[in-house]
Amino acid sequence: MLHQAAFDDLGTPLYDVQFVVLDLETTGGSPSGDAITEVGAVKLHRGEVVGEFQTLVNPGQPIPPSITILTGITHAMVIEAPPIEEALPGFLEFIGDRVIVGHNVRFDVSFLNAAADRLGYPRLANRIVDTCA
Repeated sequence: MLHQAAFDDLGTPLYDVQFVVLDLETTGGSPSGDAITEVGAVKLHRGEVVGEFQTLVNPGQPIPPSITILTGITHAMVIEAPPIEEALPGFLEFIGDRVIVGHNVRFDVSFLNAAADRLGYPRLANRIVDTCA
């Protein structure tokens, strides 16, 4: 279950909370039928960037032309990229139990959870702050 955190619920002064700002690109809108094409995240602590994670991901399926127009990501860009099976473990380690922040981040987390389910990893239990909510 995704938890939209109120800042008062974090149990730590906001200044001390570690956040991961997340953005994914995908081949479409369905976590069960579409796939991740890019993972980008920045880790923040006390207002400073303390880590970055970025990788293109080979989705193992065609990228629709409408998605290429939207994201700029082409098949040629991802053909040599790691599949999600290789990218996900490092990303999960990067985010740990930190608060995940993003615009419409529930969409992104749903894709990560679908990948975790397929690959036998636990679903994300991180608190989230969705700037679209």
